[in-house]
Amino acid sequence: MSVYYKLALVFSAALIACAQFAGAQEDKAKDDKASFDPKSAKDGGVGMPTPYDKFLALDQLVPSGEINWGQTFRKVAVDIDPDQFTDKDTVIPMVLGVRIADGVMAVKARDVELLNKAASDIETLAKRMGVPDSDLNRARAVRAAANKKEWLNVFMELGFFQQDIMKKLEDKESSARTTLLITAGWLQGARYTTALIEDHYTAATSNLLREPKLIEALSAKMDGLPAASKSNAAVTKMREALPQIQKIINIPLDGSVPKESVAELNRLSTDAVKAAVAAK
Repeated sequence: MSVYYKLALVFSAALIACAQFAGAQEDKAKDDKASFDPKSAKDGGVGMPTPYDKFLALDQLVPSGEINWGQTFRKVAVDIDPDQFTDKDTVIPMVLGVRIADGVMAVKARDVELLNKAASDIETLAKRMGVPDSDLNRARAVRAAANKKEWLNVFMELGFFQQDIMKKLEDKESSARTTLLITAGWLQGARYTTALIEDHYTAATSNLLREPKLIEALSAKMDGLPAASKSNAAVTKMREALPQIQKIINIPLDGSVPKESVAELNRLSTDAVKAAVAAK
C-alpha cells in the first residue's frame, strides 16, 4: 500500500464515516439473532456516509490502473445551478448531500475543475440553508488546495468543511434537514460505487455494498420526517428506494451481490438522486 493510501486511510475519519454502524454489522455477523431497533438510534449514530472507504477498497481489489476514476466521476456527478433551489428545508439539503458526495469523488479523481465547482456549489447551498459566511472558509481552503494539487490537504479540508456544515445543523429544528442531507449523500455515493463495481465485478467487489444496518437506520429516520417533507415527490422516491436497497445488500458477511442486483442498486439510487436534483 502506498504512502498516499496509508495517509488517506488515517484522514478518512475526517469525512465522518459511519463507524458505529460498521461495527454493528460485524456484531450481527457474529450473532444472527442480534436485535437492532433503528428507531432507538440517536442522531449522533448516523454521520454523513462517505464512499471513500469503498474507493480505497476497490483500489486493493482491482488491478492497478484499471479504474478510470475521472471517467466514472464525469458519468455520475450532477451538474446543477445552485441558485435555482429555494426550498431550504427539504430540497436544498438533498442537493447539498449529493454535491458533498460529488466532492469526495472529485478528490479521488483528482479533477481540479469539477472539485472547484462542487466546492462552490456546496458553499452556495450551505449559505441558503443558513450557514453563515464566516463558517464557510473551508470551501475556499478546499479550492485553494485543489488549485495547488495538494490532494491530501484537499481531502482533509473537504472533510472538515463537511463537519462544519453538519455541526450547524445539529439543533433539533434541523434534524429533518440533516436526515435528508445524509440520505441523499449516501445515495449519490452508492451511484459511484455501483457504477465502479459493475465495471469491475467480482464477488469480492460486490461485497463492499454490504451495509444493511446503515440503510435500516436511514429508513427509520426518513420515516420519521415531518409531513411537509414526506409530501415532497423526491423524498417519497428515496423512502421507497431504501427498503428495496436494503433487501439487496442484506447479505452474509462473506456473501456477494449478483451483478444484475448491482445494476438494480444503481438504478434505484440514480432514480432517487435525479428526483432530488430535479426538485425545486
